[in-house]
Amino acid sequence: MKDFENKLLKAYNDFEKYARKETLARTIDGRDVCLFRFGTGESRFLLTAGIHGREWITVLLVTELVLREKGTFSFDCIPCLNPDGCCLAADGAESVRDPNVLRNLYRINGKKDFSQWKANARGVDVNVNFDADWGEGRYNRTSPAPSDYIGREPGSENETKAAIKALERSYPLIVCYHSLGEEVYWGYEHNFRHYEEAKIYADHLGYKLKRSEHSCGGMKDFYALSYPGLGLTVEVGEEKYGHPYPAERLPVLLEKHKGTIPLLAGLGDKIHDGIHGGGAERSEESV
Repeated sequence: MKDFENKLLKAYNDFEKYARKETLARTIDGRDVCLFRFGTGESRFLLTAGIHGREWITVLLVTELVLREKGTFSFDCIPCLNPDGCCLAADGAESVRDPNVLRNLYRINGKKDFSQWKANARGVDVNVNFDADWGEGRYNRTSPAPSDYIGREPGSENETKAAIKALERSYPLIVCYHSLGEEVYWGYEHNFRHYEEAKIYADHLGYKLKRSEHSCGGMKDFYALSYPGLGLTVEVGEEKYGHPYPAERLPVLLEKHKGTIPLLAGLGDKIHDGIHGGGAERSEESV
């Protein structure tokens, strides 16, 4: 019954044929948070998925998009930032390895159905745990929960630490895949630069481009406060299908997101040149 976890491990194995693997952190339930470095040039963007458990469809989507390119472009990918949460939401309680962790999860969830679970295996919502107006979000919670718990302090979670470690490479562009709503959120607080590039990407998908409002503590928010590039949150899939997004809709998502990797590589090049005055060497794939 560990169908999602098996797919995740297969994705890791497939990625290693075309990329260099780095282990950024280990989760409380003993899973690695991995980053894969594709291409031979300087990485022009970071692609992440699986930040929220019940949004595991984003992991399958990103995996297929990346494998279609087979290392043609230079970029980094964290295919599943929250593997404990994704395995729990997709595969259920039997995916939990540590009995003590499972007992605590049952206590937090109050039921055996974990299909709507967003948090990690400690009941912390990774996407409100970053140091970006931490704890000031409209729906934030202050104790462990299936969603929206901010954690005991900013960056308290191993998954958050992993993302922060990756971001230290100062990518010109990061894209965080979520579901759902067919929207692209860009910028945060004082950083609403690179509108043109954000609009190009949203238009390519046929999604609405929106400024982030009432958002705090997210990975994209932290990036926008800390770095000069473009941070995007992409909400894939139609609202009517709800959570968890049906796996049988994956082919439709793949068709809509066709060409994403080449487009992001080109946008990353453009933003990099803009930040560094246009004098830096462009990545070989997007010239």
